[in-house]
Amino acid sequence: MGGLPGMLLTLAETGSQNLVVCGGHNLTHAMAAMRHFILRSDMGVGVKELRDGDAAAAFSDENIRVTPVHIYPTGYTVSAHEQGADESDAAAIRRMLLERAFGVHKAPEPTDRKKREPPQPQQKKGYYGQECKEAAIEQVLQKFEQQDEDRTKKRSLSPGHSPKRSSDVFLPLATPTPCALCYIVEGPEVPGKFDSQAARDLGLKPGPQFAQLVRGQTITTADGQTIRPEQCVGPARPSSLVIIIDCPSPAYIDSLTTAHQFLPFLEGTKTAGPQKDQLMMIVHSLGPGVAQDARYKKWAARFPAHVRHMVSAPEYVPDNNPFQRHLRIHAAMHAISPHTYILPQATDKAELPLHTFLDSKNLVAPKSMMMYDIEPEPKLDESMVTQLLTAEQMLAKVDDVTPPSPHPNDGDDLVVCPIGTGSSVPSTYRNVSSNIVSVKGFGGIVLDCGESTVSQLKRFLGFPRRNYANTRIQQSYTEFLKTLKLLYVSHMHADHHLGAIQLLHEWNQATQMMDPKPRLSVLAPARFWAWLEDFSGVQDLGLDRLDFISCSDIRLIDPTAKIPIKENQKYRTAVTKLKSDLGLVDILTCGVIHCPWAYGLSLTHYTGWKLVYSGDTRPCANLVTLGRAGDKPPTVLLHEATLPDYLHVDAVAKRHSTVSEAVAMALGMGAENLLLTHFSQRCLDLPRWTTANIEAVKVARYGYVASASTSVGSSVDDVEDSATELDVDDDDIDAGAGVDFGHVNDLETYGQDVAEQTDAPNAALNAVLGNLKIASAFDMSAYAPRDIKKYRYNTHRLKQVLHDEMKLFIAEESADTVEPSQLKKGKQKAKAKKGKDSA
Repeated sequence: MGGLPGMLLTLAETGSQNLVVCGGHNLTHAMAAMRHFILRSDMGVGVKELRDGDAAAAFSDENIRVTPVHIYPTGYTVSAHEQGADESDAAAIRRMLLERAFGVHKAPEPTDRKKREPPQPQQKKGYYGQECKEAAIEQVLQKFEQQDEDRTKKRSLSPGHSPKRSSDVFLPLATPTPCALCYIVEGPEVPGKFDSQAARDLGLKPGPQFAQLVRGQTITTADGQTIRPEQCVGPARPSSLVIIIDCPSPAYIDSLTTAHQFLPFLEGTKTAGPQKDQLMMIVHSLGPGVAQDARYKKWAARFPAHVRHMVSAPEYVPDNNPFQRHLRIHAAMHAISPHTYILPQATDKAELPLHTFLDSKNLVAPKSMMMYDIEPEPKLDESMVTQLLTAEQMLAKVDDVTPPSPHPNDGDDLVVCPIGTGSSVPSTYRNVSSNIVSVKGFGGIVLDCGESTVSQLKRFLGFPRRNYANTRIQQSYTEFLKTLKLLYVSHMHADHHLGAIQLLHEWNQATQMMDPKPRLSVLAPARFWAWLEDFSGVQDLGLDRLDFISCSDIRLIDPTAKIPIKENQKYRTAVTKLKSDLGLVDILTCGVIHCPWAYGLSLTHYTGWKLVYSGDTRPCANLVTLGRAGDKPPTVLLHEATLPDYLHVDAVAKRHSTVSEAVAMALGMGAENLLLTHFSQRCLDLPRWTTANIEAVKVARYGYVASASTSVGSSVDDVEDSATELDVDDDDIDAGAGVDFGHVNDLETYGQDVAEQTDAPNAALNAVLGNLKIASAFDMSAYAPRDIKKYRYNTHRLKQVLHDEMKLFIAEESADTVEPSQLKKGKQKAKAKKGKDSA
């Protein structure tokens, strides 16, 4: 589900308006549920549900017509509410909430394309609407939490109640449907070929009259002769057709193969007609086991022999890794520290040869960036397809490879695995926020779950088989799901939770047949649970087996003692169970400075380790207090370091931390190890910190936090808050930004700067850092405390990896921007110069 809201947010940033989203049953419900974290009221998004039995359930415009075909698993009875257009009162409420979240859809006015103004990025309001200093963060959080409680009460009021906010209204209940959609896609009628000689024979000259005839207009010549288009334009013909099949499992095969909409395309049927000659391509998007089912193969063989079959099935498509730049840099890092930078699982070999699907010469396996041209001549275009290397092949290209140690897990009670380490939006080198922790002997933890987390986890852990390159967590993805104990969401920004829907759905699928059925704790802002409740009407997430705990109910707010904000028996039971499930002696949250319902987290284990996770925040006294709470300082502080120090102004405006501020926070709470994450997608270089910037960080109650010796609960008078909240939204911090290599223009200078800081830190910096160990996280990596300690010894080689990647990136991007004509001229000049030199 993360793909759709992620795409809508991206389109909103480009200024796109008046979009129509088409899909199956419950699409309006799903879109209205997004109001909990998306508010783009100027976007104007319309929804068209392609419902079974609705005569109008098709999409068409001047370019394309898409006709849906609904299929169901064997034994499923289609209910009355799934048939025909939905004009119920519940549907009206869903449309109202959709409009409040995305605005009213308006049909675009016909205008001259040449005169259209470029779309303008939408202006968004800030979260607080006023300055919010750190000293007032608790009051602000309590205000929003009270609004959530009031919202729940308002939802139970009479239908005549008119709430001010869309989230004040419950979505009407919906029931998930197993319906899958297939599509018949047809282009517009293809005009006949213009016969210029015939036009000349009629006395016409090339120019406007030719154009009028091509457009189908009748013209009158100067001598009064009327000439109709058909006199010099050949007959039009129907466009070619493409069928897209989505068959999730063998249970859908009977419904698919008996669907009457496909009968005109099959050989040997009474209803077969000219449409079968128009059909040029079938895309088979198939779940496991479908392609090898005899029923499906027999049905597919009945299509005409000229039809091309693109078979997208797990048995026939290698699990290649299309993110080659990321893989290139990851393999180079793996060569430096093989137990820290885990090679993602991939293969270039399919399980079965393609000819075992059908006896046909027109079979093709899809590849990344492959295209199929329907008109004017159907053809497969592989001009954009590149060779995809496996991790092992990429590693073989690295010169200096460090052999792995034989016992990588000895003594590692705590291993933190950042799965996504970028901010805001996925990029070439970093996915958005996600981390996992495997608690030895107990189970797994997911700390934030941004879009595509599930895909990253499958490559990191291995699916369906274990990734044996991962020596730190020796479980497959499915095994990890079955032992998962906690999903934590720090705040409601999309880059921190959009992957949770898919994760929960697959957790439910993987565990629902276990005996006894396991339960999963979900610790998140209250708004997240409202989103899950709403979306459970679209997809079964196993809500009846989720134990929800609101972050606000275990929040540490008293700076003098560990006293949570509330004594709530409901949550006390859930927290007690969670502690038992993971062997925790304490679990606490605190409010941080970022957006409403944003929290930091502290986990303390009975074996002695303590993990603190900042989420997204400015330097924050509450987080320092959370880190200092208890008898032990943090073993590992996982802290965001979104921006480099020279972008401090941006960090304040966006309510994020700079690198040096994150270091200061670690020093302030006495952390033993600091793992930096959540980097701006604009920056690829190693993070850098300085003594002056670290010592300049101040927060309420502690003053200069890096050197603060004030006990918890004391105050510092007239402390200037470095985290003044501005009226600025921050979920577009990197929207539209390319890779920025920092303020260093010369790559050699860049390398020297990093080497001076990381390889040979000066005495003053050493004195400030003391015993603090620091490492910079990268996607799909694993860090025990000893890995963080070793990080500094690898910085020279890591720096060189980034240095080399920057050069490759610049060279590749420059090559991509050269026009083909320029390349041809360049080759001709080079060839001529070579000939001249030879002469």
